Amino acid sequence: MTDPLLNLADLELKHDPLLSLHYAQEALGLISGEIVHEERRARALRLAGQAHAALGDYQQAYTLAEEARAHQERLDKRLEQQRLEVAFAELEYDRAQAVADLQREALREARAEVADLQTHLEARVAQRTQELQAANEELGSFARSLSHYLRTPMQIAMGHAALLEVVPPAAQAVHAGATVDAIGRMSDILDGLLRYAERHARPLAPQAVDLQEVLGLAWRDLGEPAQAVQLDAQPLPRVWGDPTALRLVFGNLLHNAVKYTAGRAERRIQVQVSTVQDMHVIAVRDNGIGFDPAAAPQLFQVFSRLPEAQSFEGLGLGLADVWRVVIAHDGHVRAEGHPGQGASFFVSLPVMSA
Repeated sequence: MTDPLLNLADLELKHDPLLSLHYAQEALGLISGEIVHEERRARALRLAGQAHAALGDYQQAYTLAEEARAHQERLDKRLEQQRLEVAFAELEYDRAQAVADLQREALREARAEVADLQTHLEARVAQRTQELQAANEELGSFARSLSHYLRTPMQIAMGHAALLEVVPPAAQAVHAGATVDAIGRMSDILDGLLRYAERHARPLAPQAVDLQEVLGLAWRDLGEPAQAVQLDAQPLPRVWGDPTALRLVFGNLLHNAVKYTAGRAERRIQVQVSTVQDMHVIAVRDNGIGFDPAAAPQLFQVFSRLPEAQSFEGLGLGLADVWRVVIAHDGHVRAEGHPGQGASFFVSLPVMSA
């Protein structure tokens, strides 16, 4: 109802200021004090002031104009406050959306990380299970081999000892010597076993290792027997590991290569290196007696002695040492060979991160 009265007041302002004032005052009487009517009140006061001015009542016109201005200022402030509240609400909404997006992204990354960790854990558990199975198999093989290697000299010693009671005095010295030799063989086996156990009871002391230097020291350790063998070695990389343990690895490989090339007219050992994915592969090759490829898995077992090697001295612990040390460095080792055509041993060690 107020809007039509104000429209009439506006229309009559130029033609009949008194009638315009009447409409404006009537509209003011209808407008309540609620905020929603502030704009209409300001308009009614402005029109009433203009009507008083047209009628020549400038004092009242000024008073109404000031009151209209005050109402308009309050209205403008309220509108500005409303705009600010809307702007803040929009900012809060945007902030909430951004937080929600960040939370969703963080949750997604966390789920992916958990999945990766679970996959890694499962792989690690599988790896540890395999290592435990390998250790159990090694322990069983160790027990069987130890029983076998000790039984033979023990039976020899017991047989000769029994003969000492029945043979003539002149023959007793021969059987006594054979008994002593068999007991000495048993002692050598037990001593080798103790040294083997002591070596692997010590924890590794990892550090940056120059394999070129390790190879040189291992070759020097062989002493005079190595002087008759030609060594052709490529430059070797640096790896992360225990220098003493790795010296044992290459010392055993070089020692075997020198030992099993004995009798060759030209004795050669080659040391080569390549990088496959994230592993350095060091190959130690010789032109010695070689071995049956089907027997390759047995080489790294404790007390393992292939038929081709029975005429050479040794207990069969060197390659078992190599296997244990390389596995402890998160690497692996394998062997290739053919009878009479030499042997190759491949040691894989992780590439050292920068």
